[in-house]
Amino acid sequence: MDAEGNCELVATNVGSIPDELPLLLGEMLYQLRSALDSCIYQATVYATKQDPPPDEGKIEFPITTDPKEWPSLAERRLFALPAPIQDAIERVQPYKSQSLPPAEMVKSINRSLGILHDLARKDRHRTLHVVGSWPLDMSPAFRLPDGASVDSLEVLPPSVLRDGTVIAKFHISGLVSDSGVSVNPQLNFPFLAVQFQSVRNRKHLQIPAVFCSGQNTDAGV
Repeated sequence: MDAEGNCELVATNVGSIPDELPLLLGEMLYQLRSALDSCIYQATVYATKQDPPPDEGKIEFPITTDPKEWPSLAERRLFALPAPIQDAIERVQPYKSQSLPPAEMVKSINRSLGILHDLARKDRHRTLHVVGSWPLDMSPAFRLPDGASVDSLEVLPPSVLRDGTVIAKFHISGLVSDSGVSVNPQLNFPFLAVQFQSVRNRKHLQIPAVFCSGQNTDAGV
């Protein structure tokens, strides 16, 4: 904060990413994908009344973004299931995603399956690097001395949170000294920023992972 009351909210004590987190994220993606395959397996057991069912090695929950691939996928992976069940699975495919407002899009099963399929595929063939947390929004709460007030506030665009990251800029009027000023950034963390490094071509891709959440971090003015 300068003498004119111009302030910056800066992240501090962010900390480092635990070494085991990439392994845990990879395992989470594997388990989520396996749960879908298990549902199809059990449904096939019920439909065929055989356990194990015929051609059990071909059974899985198909996911595709290309509608042209669906007929052959359904024939290979869902061959023993009744048509109504196959139709229900097709309705949640990523290529069936509807145009929705951003607040509703995050609830879309079609979109979520597409993200899971993409991340699980990359995790199988590339090295996962967790870069950091990615705050989505912020609702700062100010505690100020009597007579002082915040008359402007600019929340900066979200980015990977690191020590020293400027989160917001604001101006306080009527302030005699910085004594008694505190700010809770109230950050919301629905994303982790990750990278997948290809074993073959060593390229990096910036991928937001949408399966983790968190709360606040420390910040200083």
